[in-house]
Amino acid sequence: MNFYEIDKTWYLILIPIILFGLFYLWYQKNNKDKKSIFLKENWNVKKILNFVNWKILFLSFGIIFLLLAVWRPQWGSEKEEINRKGLDLVFTVDVSKSMKALDFSKGNKLISRLDAVKYLISNFVEKRKNDRVALVEFAGDSFVTSPLTLDHKIFLDFLKNISSEDILKQGTNLSEVIEIAISRLEIKNDKERSKVILLFSDGDETINSNVLEMAKMARDKGIKIYTIGIGSEKGMPIPEGQDSWGNIIYKKYHGKTVIAKLNPKPLKEIAKITGAEYFHAENIYDLEELENQLERLPKKILKDEILNPASERYWIFNLVGLILLIIGFLIPNWKRIK
Repeated sequence: MNFYEIDKTWYLILIPIILFGLFYLWYQKNNKDKKSIFLKENWNVKKILNFVNWKILFLSFGIIFLLLAVWRPQWGSEKEEINRKGLDLVFTVDVSKSMKALDFSKGNKLISRLDAVKYLISNFVEKRKNDRVALVEFAGDSFVTSPLTLDHKIFLDFLKNISSEDILKQGTNLSEVIEIAISRLEIKNDKERSKVILLFSDGDETINSNVLEMAKMARDKGIKIYTIGIGSEKGMPIPEGQDSWGNIIYKKYHGKTVIAKLNPKPLKEIAKITGAEYFHAENIYDLEELENQLERLPKKILKDEILNPASERYWIFNLVGLILLIIGFLIPNWKRIK
């Protein structure tokens, strides 16, 4: 069993308060008798029940069940096997500080490179219902945010929450992220399936031998790496916060504002080695051609399991709580067992 609204933790305070109040009333009433119920010779069911305030008991547990219902308890989820004809796609997203540069717009609002990537990937994935997808974040380090799955809702939930604060080590470690993406695609060990890495980044200053080796490894394993350059080559400053008047504060180095420029050279080289292509995304609608190319790749039946959402059972707790409250109100005050 799990609770959908368990984040409403302040309700936790009420339950022990109610139980403590119930025990206090019971204990105070017990002390009016000459012999304590806690003495061993008085331990029998009838005497113990004689000291219970049944009205308070039913009312208290009625309230507790109603409070539990607020958390929307769920259980009964089931796994379902589904078959789809699609691709295996690993989305690798650069979350380095340079991806905070505001050189995209959505409506009348400026948005960061990273937010633009999230928007691009979200729209892209929502249109590709049959592909199995994974998500890897990278900067100076890399880690898998979402494993390869057909459950696009889980993937999109993970995508929505990534940020430039997720990885402390800065830089653009392209070789490591390619290696991790390859390992994700090899888990299923199906050589006939088309496997693709989509690498979103504003590039790096240089491309070293390790990056070339990883790109060649991907090529040898039949994995294409489509690279998407994010941002402008002219560059934009990197926001670091706001002053007390709401003005944006930009990153500085030795007194000069740091400009984050797109460097497409390493991205183009990676795509070329694997027989894929490089794309430049300057606005939030620039992935149509990439989607057209992926549609031409051979697809195979994908078999996977998804976990159907658990059914909500809050109504049971509401019903039990109401019944207990009604019984509690109907019981005369200080009803005792004779």
